[in-house]
Amino acid sequence: MTTRKFWTQLHWLLGITAGTILLLIGLTGATLAFRQEITELINPGVLRIAAPSYRPATPDVLLQGFAAAEPERRVATLTLYAEPGRTPKAILEPAPGERRGDVIYLNPVTGAPLPDVTGAEVFEVAESLHRWLLLPRELGRVVTGVLAIGLLVLALSGLYLRWPRDWKSVADWWRIDRKTRGRALLRRLHLVVGTACLVAYVPVTLTGIFWAFDGVRDPVSAWLGEPRPPRAPARPMAGKNDGAKAEKTAERSAEKKADRHVPIDAAWQAFERAAVPGGWSEVIVRVPTGAKAPILFTWLDTSPAHERARNRTTIKADSGEVVKDERYGAKAVGGQVLAAIYPLHMGTLFGLPGRIAMCIAALMLPAFTITGWWLYLGRKRLEREAAEKRLRKASSAGLAQSAGGAQA
Repeated sequence: MTTRKFWTQLHWLLGITAGTILLLIGLTGATLAFRQEITELINPGVLRIAAPSYRPATPDVLLQGFAAAEPERRVATLTLYAEPGRTPKAILEPAPGERRGDVIYLNPVTGAPLPDVTGAEVFEVAESLHRWLLLPRELGRVVTGVLAIGLLVLALSGLYLRWPRDWKSVADWWRIDRKTRGRALLRRLHLVVGTACLVAYVPVTLTGIFWAFDGVRDPVSAWLGEPRPPRAPARPMAGKNDGAKAEKTAERSAEKKADRHVPIDAAWQAFERAAVPGGWSEVIVRVPTGAKAPILFTWLDTSPAHERARNRTTIKADSGEVVKDERYGAKAVGGQVLAAIYPLHMGTLFGLPGRIAMCIAALMLPAFTITGWWLYLGRKRLEREAAEKRLRKASSAGLAQSAGGAQA
């Protein structure tokens, strides 16, 4: 088997196997690319309201307003936006056994909960399908990582198979003969569009592989100067001391409820002073569980490089003293590269044009799967017809030879 034939067979094999699952990943990825805009469209008056003529409330007022409406639930993080019209977002403390709490939006003046977001469950399922194929998280990310490798091999093998012997003929890659019809036209479109999408698929697959395998992510993060902390050990199985553990959990929960109204205005004012002169556009406030607990503000400048170009400021809740102030601009190059991995995967690193390009590339995955199957089945049909033609020809020659022998 020649090298070219090997890559041809591998490209066909991956296209009709991994490509079938990549179809789902592409559709969900295209949906998630504009998740915010779609959610705002189907939830008028929740995520965004008309340009306000009011003064947005401080975090303290928002938290107190929510506590008055929902006394049994506690806010874990509160996200505020400087953009007029965007409503504050709260992530509640997760219920026992859950990884993450509910996401709700608050009235920007009173802090009262706004109506539930329609379609949130659909996007959560789409995200789980995209990232883990609805499998358990650890298994799912490995499977999607293998699929990312498959897509990378598909893209690069396709480039190799159509690489011209004469480099001057590269311009012919983009030429589509208007007179071409049928299978030849479909194959030509598959090649041309696939080459165009290669620019998107390489970074998407490399970032997907980075997230999927700790054996890749850990050394890369360490090499870039930000080693990952050791993973927490798995929780032990339930045993005889469950009752004592439940009592301790209840005690901790009671303590948190007792500290539900920890004032954070002093810390908030200190944060606003720390954000001068550039100001902030978005800030996530980690709500403290005790009066002495420091408050972490994770925030973006007014003109951030991307949505993960985050600053981190830690401030004491009682005194407003700034304990730590870490700025994205002061990070080493390696840290900035790591922060850009998610925006690169989503296309947001290049603004709206990048998002549109990634969305189109994601939508092309189903198209490549369908055309790939079409070409594969058509090829098999042609091979069968050629084999039948050869068999008929051989049979005719045998009959003629037999007839000639009989006459002799």
